[in-house]
Order: sequence, then structure tokens, then C-alpha cells
Amino acid sequence: MPIFHLKPIAAMLDDPAWNASTHRSEVWVNAPDEAEARGLATGKLENGEANIPGVSSSPSPWMSPALVQARLVESAPSGMKIPDRVVVAG
Repeated sequence: MPIFHLKPIAAMLDDPAWNASTHRSEVWVNAPDEAEARGLATGKLENGEANIPGVSSSPSPWMSPALVQARLVESAPSGMKIPDRVVVAG
């Protein structure tokens, strides 16, 4: 399965959408496509404390190409093994 490297765009780390995430650094995701890689990162890195009942929350920054770059890579760094549909933080 392909490995995606998701990297937050440094100039955008002050965007309020980042309040919805527990992590603001690069991750690698073993997923069949970019959309699923972003979705898995969203689920794994969601900041549950940022959600207030009755208040609509910001969409996850991991879903936004304006906030996070996604690229297909040959392998994870240092030969790291990433099981299918797993998110590994860098």
C-alpha cells in the first residue's frame, strides 16, 4: 500500500484550524490514496478537547491542502515500517 507524507505548511501553523489537532508536525500514513491518508490523520490526531458541544468546530487541518502538503513517498524515513492504515508521527 502507498505511503503518504503529510507535512504541515509552516507559514500556516497559526491558522485556527490547528486547534482541532493534537499534533502539528509531519506524519506518514500507509493508505490507498491521499483522501484516506488525510482522513486517517484526522481521526488519529483529533483534539477531542477542542470540540465544544453545540458549537460547530473547524474542519481538521489535516484535510486541507492549504494547511498540509501531501505527497506520495517510496518509503518511510530510516526504513520505518508502517502497517496498513496506520499514522506514524515524525
